[in-house]
Amino acid sequence: MLHLMLDGYGGSENRLDDLRTVNAVLNDLVSLMRLESVMPPFLLPYYYAKDGEDDGISAFVILRGGHITLHTFPRRGCVFADLLYDGYASEEKFIEILRTYFKFTDEKTLCTERRFYDLTIDDSRIWKGEGVGDFGPHIIAKIENAEVDLESVFDMLDELPRKINMLPISRPYVIKSNGKSPDYISGAVLIAQSHIAFHYCVAEKTLFCDAFSCSFYKSEQFARYLAERFEKVEHMTLIRGSKHEKKIIGRNARIKDMARWATNASPKGEKQ
Repeated sequence: MLHLMLDGYGGSENRLDDLRTVNAVLNDLVSLMRLESVMPPFLLPYYYAKDGEDDGISAFVILRGGHITLHTFPRRGCVFADLLYDGYASEEKFIEILRTYFKFTDEKTLCTERRFYDLTIDDSRIWKGEGVGDFGPHIIAKIENAEVDLESVFDMLDELPRKINMLPISRPYVIKSNGKSPDYISGAVLIAQSHIAFHYCVAEKTLFCDAFSCSFYKSEQFARYLAERFEKVEHMTLIRGSKHEKKIIGRNARIKDMARWATNASPKGEKQ
């Protein structure tokens, strides 16, 4: 299972802030790279960041056994893109399409195979618990012999943001790859300019998990949550956005107002 990660810098503010452009990028990535999607693109503009420079667009499309995610920061001129796919995908084509649309002048990429613990990743890309100058951690995990279904994937994605002290900006989106006998059960939830995604390979009983965040959440909380639910969890936390200039350090009143729906959707007695 291939995972391509791209952090692009020096991009066009207008294009990064344009919903039509982001939608076209997702559609072209799917069609030109011949990827098998199982849903249309989902896009969500986010204009509630404490620092206006952190406003932007989050978007994703679920593939058979994977996803494409995009998080744009127009005022910073940067985009964070991921392609996770159970099949062949060209890293060069991925970069070319994104660069053509967003016009970034510099990028940082990482490519890894998710079915095993990749020992070839440069040690400088592995999170050490300190993030000076970094955008935030991206934790990837694999769980074998997992027993999950559509409902349990939804429930995990619904409660995880609160468990790791992150702000959800959408409800979970969970889908089967096909009909009554799906190859994969996949789900994603958008958190403030980031995402959490799960993909469960039914035949292999293997669950692949991602949590990427623009805030410096404690990635060990995510790993601990998975460890409490499953017997064995393999995980690695990666560094993203090493050229991103500022950290997000809080939430303001506008965020709280926007997030009132999350309180209404929470189990009784739980606080956001």
